[in-house]
Amino acid sequence: MLFLLKRTVSGSLLGLLVLAILGLIARQFVPAAVPVEFSFSQALTGIVIAGIVICSDGLIHGSLWLLFGQTYLGRYEQLASTFRQQTLAAMVCGALMAGGGEELVFRGLSPSPAVLLPGAVAFGLLHHIRRDLWPITIWSIWEGVLFALAVLYTGSLLPNMIAHFLHDLIGFLIFRHLNRTVAPPT
Repeated sequence: MLFLLKRTVSGSLLGLLVLAILGLIARQFVPAAVPVEFSFSQALTGIVIAGIVICSDGLIHGSLWLLFGQTYLGRYEQLASTFRQQTLAAMVCGALMAGGGEELVFRGLSPSPAVLLPGAVAFGLLHHIRRDLWPITIWSIWEGVLFALAVLYTGSLLPNMIAHFLHDLIGFLIFRHLNRTVAPPT
């Protein structure tokens, strides 16, 4: 569901607005919300986390390709084709929705593993598109776990916000490239 909102500017901005409002309201009722510390070192840490998550993506993508071959590649191309009409503005807005809204809701409420782990599972499940793309749902849960570990490591939400923004923006650019090199479905 969250993936599908990111296909358009209006869907992304609506998703960002709803998630940001939910996250900010929920943070008012949580005594130990994860702080958002603005500093150069926190921003740099976010870039490093983005690199780690993207490297993990590459390992997962390669492993699934080796294990399932063309079946997996076909499903990955189906996921990419979901974003075939996505504009550059929608890519940026979708990445903002991920970095801003999703991080506030799924990892911004508590640094406790008891909150972060269920948040990672909910995050992944809310990125589910359809049954035949189940590997992407599992992959999204894993990314939720990685982002949760980043909060545990840094104690701040800003690195995650930057990392998630960069991760999704780079992912959308990869989909754009793939959609230009793969023939559209008939």
